[in-house]
Amino acid sequence: MIEHDPEHAELAAITAVIPSFSDHRVLEIGCGDGRLTRHYASRAAAVTAVDPDQQAITECRAAVHGSHFVAYAIGFEEFQAPAHSYDVIILSWSL
Repeated sequence: MIEHDPEHAELAAITAVIPSFSDHRVLEIGCGDGRLTRHYASRAAAVTAVDPDQQAITECRAAVHGSHFVAYAIGFEEFQAPAHSYDVIILSWSL
């Protein structure tokens, strides 16, 4: 198993900028299997996760639960978000 962030630097960087996800509507672009999503989703008001990889989205859905969470197997360039619909947008390892 490859551990992508053994020092948890990514999570530390995110929580330094966003110490609390409470009441925040989050869009995560390139969520992959939910390796970051699972750490903050339970505290967010709503989470939308997008990734073009169907298998990754399946894994993300298995890792993150709740009626406030939706995940789409779609590329960001195809994703249609309503204006002003997110408080926080996360992109990690996404181009």
